[in-house]
Amino acid sequence: MLNQLIRDFGKKIPFGGAVDTAVRYSTYQTHYKSLLKSNNICEEDMLVIGTIARSGTHYMMILLANYLAKLDDINSSIGPSEMNEIFPNNWHLHYMSYHKLPLGPFNLLEPKNPNANIKKIGLTEVTRSHSLFQKIYWRKSPVLHLYRNPLDYAVSLYNYKHKKRPDLPNRCASPNEVLELKFQNYVAMYKSYQDAAKDGKYTVLRISYENLITHPAFYLTAVLQWLGHEPTKEVIESTVIASSINKIKTAEQAGAKVNPDAIDLKGSFISSGQIGQWKNHFDSKLLSKWTEAFYKEGIDLNTFILE
Repeated sequence: MLNQLIRDFGKKIPFGGAVDTAVRYSTYQTHYKSLLKSNNICEEDMLVIGTIARSGTHYMMILLANYLAKLDDINSSIGPSEMNEIFPNNWHLHYMSYHKLPLGPFNLLEPKNPNANIKKIGLTEVTRSHSLFQKIYWRKSPVLHLYRNPLDYAVSLYNYKHKKRPDLPNRCASPNEVLELKFQNYVAMYKSYQDAAKDGKYTVLRISYENLITHPAFYLTAVLQWLGHEPTKEVIESTVIASSINKIKTAEQAGAKVNPDAIDLKGSFISSGQIGQWKNHFDSKLLSKWTEAFYKEGIDLNTFILE
């Protein structure tokens, strides 16, 4: 809270924004680069999976983890626990806790060593972040942006968080209320990655959640080729089978946690993952309302896969 108050105050004083930018490009970035170097992480080989919540982050990680396992001739499925051992670091916890600026600490947790096998796909780190696109820190890193149609996003977040947490502050009673609460955040997140992809200065691949869920083999292949790795069809197909949602749910029932960083969340991390659930919660009037609201922000809801 104090950090946010300081940042808000700094924006109001003369040249406050310029000072903040200067410090971010100097002190904070120096710390970040030093942290990566001390952990043998190369920026160019650090894949950042940048998403808004509930948009396929962990499914992509499960796919990559199982792909690495198949390269090692491991026939069993890699579950959530093993996945988190292979990819242990959350970017804004282990590398740059931007919410803690300016007082710090810059990173809340010390980075853990990723599984060495990720070098087989030309990487030294695979990390994840539910943050705005970080222009300062991700200038040299490949960034995979997964996004989801905002109506299904609201349903998923409602089912995952608000429905299961009667004690949750600002608890929402419906997916529509969730979208009311998260609308500006969704818009800012979506446009930050969209703008970065258009900029040309950054290495960004954008894939919709709906396409990834519907055609996982095609898009996993596309991601690996984008990273400079050429997979075989047979390994991709066995990877997709090993990464099914049903297998993840079975692992959860046995005690595995998909997202060990989540606090006080009950039940399964995954509901159904289905596309088009929004139709059970948003009638034509609400659909028109949100179509207009997003359009005013420069986002055409009709360009998303809604069903």
